[in-house]
Amino acid sequence: MKKTFSLLMALTMTAVMAPAQLTTKGDGTTYNIESLSAIAEAGIVGHNEPHGGQPYYELHQSITIAAGDKFVMDDGVTLTFAPGTSLTVAGEGDFHLSEGSTLKAPEGQASVSIESTTRTPFDHCHFEGVGLEVRGEGGVEVCRSSFTGHDGSSAAALYFINAGAASLISDCSFDACAKAAIGSAANAPQPLTIKDCVLTRNSTANKNIPQINLTAASPLVISGCTITGTPENNMVGGIGISNFMSYDADVTISGCTVTDNRYGIGIVGPAAKIVMQDNRLVNNRYETNPMNGGSGISLYDPYRQTNAVITRNHIEGSLWGVTVIGCKSVNLGCLDKIDNYNPGGNVFKDNGNGGVLYDLYNNSDLTIYAQNNTWNVSEQTEEQIETVVFHQHDDAKLGRVIFMPAAANTSIGDCVESTPAANAPVYNLNGQRVSTMRRGLYIKNGRKRIF
Repeated sequence: MKKTFSLLMALTMTAVMAPAQLTTKGDGTTYNIESLSAIAEAGIVGHNEPHGGQPYYELHQSITIAAGDKFVMDDGVTLTFAPGTSLTVAGEGDFHLSEGSTLKAPEGQASVSIESTTRTPFDHCHFEGVGLEVRGEGGVEVCRSSFTGHDGSSAAALYFINAGAASLISDCSFDACAKAAIGSAANAPQPLTIKDCVLTRNSTANKNIPQINLTAASPLVISGCTITGTPENNMVGGIGISNFMSYDADVTISGCTVTDNRYGIGIVGPAAKIVMQDNRLVNNRYETNPMNGGSGISLYDPYRQTNAVITRNHIEGSLWGVTVIGCKSVNLGCLDKIDNYNPGGNVFKDNGNGGVLYDLYNNSDLTIYAQNNTWNVSEQTEEQIETVVFHQHDDAKLGRVIFMPAAANTSIGDCVESTPAANAPVYNLNGQRVSTMRRGLYIKNGRKRIF
């Protein structure tokens, strides 16, 4: 009898201690934080005194805005989440702000969860320790927002748990999050565009999780982003794209600057089609064992379905410049075949380990075209380039790398950083004059230059 009484007491105490939850009625009502704070059952406490220059509210229990209802986030407020609480929007959501609001969780373990069937906008929202989880099929548009100090209670600060409509992340910053800044589940091929975002020192738990950690999708576009790591986080890569379930995928990574990570860009699994162009990958070398990584660009596809095109990238200071394992085709520059044309224009500098330079390591039986590139040698001759390319010449079981002709400049020192004069004509590698340039390799005054 005493044991039965103790069990009943324990169950009662558990029920009392479990956080309460409120779900709205789904009758077409529009809510915001202020109106919810007037509902006693909602568990939101409002304060009249400004907090950090903004009115502030405390969320003490989880709230779900039911399908059929709408939630509009208040502008110019701070909402503090208690540990273990969440704001779930299953109906229509609107977080489009002009002044900006802060959602914070001083003790972590809090989230905003989107389960909507319609697109949910976020603008000028600042997440401090609070994660954003996207579960609904409507997708999200997250612009001019920030994510700092996420505690890793979910797999990423901004995490796509299911695949939905095409989503956009633009002009956002991600700083010092415990796991990935942006991620998607292995079974969530989420169509996504990430552009002009700044990611700094994320995955602070220093696990094998890159700052961007996504499942390949069609389309998946990452452009104009700056991704900066730190040598202390020697398990953390820059951009990681995986495709363990062989989804159809069309991936483009362009105009990004990736520095000081374990590796720069890593592709694992059959990504189908991937284009990498005009990226600057520098000092992505902080893998402690070169046999486990440290590449500027790594392509690993034992299923031999990946078709990769790599153009006008600057790859510097990696343990390995570009590494290839498996894949269907890899093209770093092809001037010989019209149907496979690629101007090349990649620049390799100071990539190597153990006292040996490795600009390109072809650890496959593929024939790889890599023409019109600038290699880390004093003269762009076949004899010298052979010393920085590992392929059939070094191991008969491997495929050949066709790297001649190389770029016309005579040495890596001739390929210099530069900014064009306002009145100086600049040409692309096809000899066409250009007026608008992205980061990459161009011709000015008869010499190749990086702009």
